[in-house]
Amino acid sequence: MKLGVDVGGTFIKLYNGKNREKVKTPRSAEELVELIAGRAEELSAKGVCIAVAGLVNGETGEVTESPNLPFLNGLNLKEEVEKRLTGTAVRVVNDATAAAYGEFKRGSGRGSRLFLCLTLGTGLGGGAVINGEPLIGVSGSAMEVGHTTVCVNGWPCHCGRRGCLEAYASSYGLKRLYYINTEEDLPPHAILELAKSGDEKALKAIKALAFYLGVGITNLVHTFNPDTVALAGGTVVQFPKLIKLVEEEVKRRAFKLPGKALKVVGAELGEFSGAVGAYELAP
Repeated sequence: MKLGVDVGGTFIKLYNGKNREKVKTPRSAEELVELIAGRAEELSAKGVCIAVAGLVNGETGEVTESPNLPFLNGLNLKEEVEKRLTGTAVRVVNDATAAAYGEFKRGSGRGSRLFLCLTLGTGLGGGAVINGEPLIGVSGSAMEVGHTTVCVNGWPCHCGRRGCLEAYASSYGLKRLYYINTEEDLPPHAILELAKSGDEKALKAIKALAFYLGVGITNLVHTFNPDTVALAGGTVVQFPKLIKLVEEEVKRRAFKLPGKALKVVGAELGEFSGAVGAYELAP
């Protein structure tokens, strides 16, 4: 038995090959470790893969930097979970890498030669699968697309830098985009619900997010020349029309040759892409 765990800034998703579970993310490292170890014990899991939003050292299992989960910074999550379990191997990976692999194995990336997946939630992550293998990078930090620069000296990002794509294309980016037009501080889910009802100010914020995300994806298209880009995460699940808006922006910006070969799609596994991918990557 294996267990896949996707640790996001707001929710944790778990998948054991049959059942899916979604719980609120604890606010301390100790609570998080106890939750994961407890679920693994209940299953008698022999392998656990934990997907984390942030920079992860894949060899050691240390979370080196997680802007949206700062209590994990510097924590060796692999060691801490393994301490509480007997005979269970633990692996730690980036959450968007897991999402990309989950979609490649069981979702919208099946059959793709060069597949990219972006996860829109509390932050913005990216993952790639090339010829069937997840792109990890030398230090385990490949595809940190959320922290590529789209506006020099732009809005502050949760990572401490300015002008990152995530600062505009994320749940907190959506809050900002709505606020600058309305001076109303609404939570992201409320803005998305307004957009679904046709509210013009909410739709304007969504279109601005799609613009910035389209810019970021065009950069990836010109770098990787993928055949498929999937959009995953809670924002896309709640407002699927975002996919078409982003695709239109990318097609407008990209060179004709790579643009013609490209599909922009929604993640078929929804917000459980990361948990399913973590399950597939579990030792």
